[in-house]
Amino acid sequence: MIKYRTKWALICLFGILMSGTIEAQDFSDRYAFYHSKDEVYEMLQGFAQAYPDLVYTDTIGFSQENKYPIIALRISDNPGIDEDEPCVMYDGLHHAREPISMEVCLNLIEHLLTGYDVDDQITQWINETEIWIIPMINPEGWEYVVNANLVYPYWRKNLRDNNGNGQFDPTSDGVDINRNYDFNWIQGGSGNFGSLTYRGPEAFSEGEAQAKRDLALREKPLISLSYHTYGEIVIYSWSDSPEAPDQDLIRSIASGVASRIPSSTGYGTYEPTVSNCQNGFSRCWMYAVAGSLEYTVECAKEFIPDGAAGLEIAQQHIDGALFVLERVHGTGLQIYVKDAVSGEPIVATLKVPEIYMDILTPRTSDSIFGRFDRLLLPGDYNLEISSAGYITQLITNLQVVEDRKTTVEVWLEPESVSSKDILLASRGGNLLINKIYPNPFHDEFTMEYTLYENTPVQIILSDVTGRQVQYLLNERQTSGQHQFNWKTRTAVSNLQPGFYFISVQTKSSRLTKRILMNR
Repeated sequence: MIKYRTKWALICLFGILMSGTIEAQDFSDRYAFYHSKDEVYEMLQGFAQAYPDLVYTDTIGFSQENKYPIIALRISDNPGIDEDEPCVMYDGLHHAREPISMEVCLNLIEHLLTGYDVDDQITQWINETEIWIIPMINPEGWEYVVNANLVYPYWRKNLRDNNGNGQFDPTSDGVDINRNYDFNWIQGGSGNFGSLTYRGPEAFSEGEAQAKRDLALREKPLISLSYHTYGEIVIYSWSDSPEAPDQDLIRSIASGVASRIPSSTGYGTYEPTVSNCQNGFSRCWMYAVAGSLEYTVECAKEFIPDGAAGLEIAQQHIDGALFVLERVHGTGLQIYVKDAVSGEPIVATLKVPEIYMDILTPRTSDSIFGRFDRLLLPGDYNLEISSAGYITQLITNLQVVEDRKTTVEVWLEPESVSSKDILLASRGGNLLINKIYPNPFHDEFTMEYTLYENTPVQIILSDVTGRQVQYLLNERQTSGQHQFNWKTRTAVSNLQPGFYFISVQTKSSRLTKRILMNR
C-alpha cells in the first residue's frame, strides 16, 4: 500500500517536472457529489445552529497560505463545558486528493446528532464522552483540487509558497501536512520543494498541523481516527524495533475498527496493517507525544472514486467510528489524583512501568479534575504517580478487568506536610464533607457533611473567580451528620452552566469543593 502510493506520487511528479503541466481530466461530475470547501463551512455552521445543545464549534487554527479557518466540532451533552469525561477525536482531509476522508467525518457528525435521544447507545456515548471532529484539515488544498478540476490530479499538499515568488506553482509549492508532525520529522518525507511528500521547512511549520497539535494537547483524546484514501486498511504503529510499549493493545483496537468497516467489493472487511514511524506522521506524533492511540484509516480503493460511490463508501465507515466510542469506556484505568491536604486536583505524571519507554512523552493527569485515563488490556499492573513537591506513590498489582474502567483515587502527600496535618485537614478540623451528589448537577444537588461539635454553619456558593454568588445556609447546628439540599430555582442570580465552588464554614474550619452545573 505505501509503496503503491509512493509510485503514483513519483509518476505524477515526473509528469509535472518534465512537461510543466498535466492534461486536465474532467472530474466535474465526481465533484458534484463531494462537498466543496464553502459547503463544508456552511454544514458545520448549520449543525451548530440546529443542535445548539449538542454542538460547539471551535476555530482551532488557519490554513498556511490562504488563512482559511480550520473548524473542529465538539459533540457533547454540554458542548461548551470541559466535563469529567474521556475524549475521542476524528479528522479528515490532511491530503487534498482524499475527499472521502472529509465525507466520513461529515456523515459521522450527522449520524451522532440525529441519533441523540433516538438511539439509546448514541445518547449514552454523547452524554459520557467528549467527541471532537475535524472534517477538513486542508481546506486550501481541497479548494485548489476542485477549482483546478484536477489539472494536477494527484495533488495532496497545501499551498505554501515555497519559492517565495508570490504565485502558486505546483512544481515547487506546497507541504505534505502528514509529513510535518514533530516525531522523526527529519527522517521522513522529502526535503525537495517539488516532491508530493515535501515535509516543510521545519516540524510543525504548517498552520494545519499546528491546529491539530494544539487541539490534541489541550483535549488529550484517548483514541483518534485520521481518515485518508486509499487501500481499505487501518494502519497502526509501529513496525519499528523495538515495538511500541502498547503494541498488543494498539493492534487489538486496529482489528476492532477494521472488522467493522465492510470492503467496497462486497466481500470481507478492512484489514489492520502495521507501519513504521519514520516519516513525521500525525499517527506517530499523536501516540508518542500527545498520548493518543491514533489510526490512519485508508478508505476506498482509489483516491477519488466516482462521487455517488464515494459517498456510499463514506457511509460504510460509521460502525468503525462508533467502535472507538465503545472502546474508550472499556478496559482500562481511570485515575483521580488529588492533594491529600486540600483535596484539590493535581497535575501528576503517571507511569505504568510494564509498558513504558523513554521515547514516550510522560502521560499526565488533567488540571481541572486531576483525571488520568489509560486504555489497557486485562491484567495486573503497577502504577507510579509523581508530581513536583509531593511524595511519589507506587500502587502495585492493580487489577484491570475486561470491559470496564478500573477507577482509583490517589491522594498525594506534600513533601513538607506531616501525616497528622493531613488527617486534620482531611477532616477540616471539626468538619468533614462526606459527598456531594449528583455532581455534575442540573437543577439541584445534595451535600452530606459531618460536624464534630456544635457550631454555627454557613454554606456559600461562589463562582470560579471566588466571587460569592449566594449564601445558601446560615444557622447554628449540632454535632453529627447533616444533609443539605439546594435547588437552582432558589438562587438569587440566574446561574449559567459551568464550574462553581461550594464552601462549608464553621467557627474554626472551612472546606471547599468544586461542583459542575450542566445545562
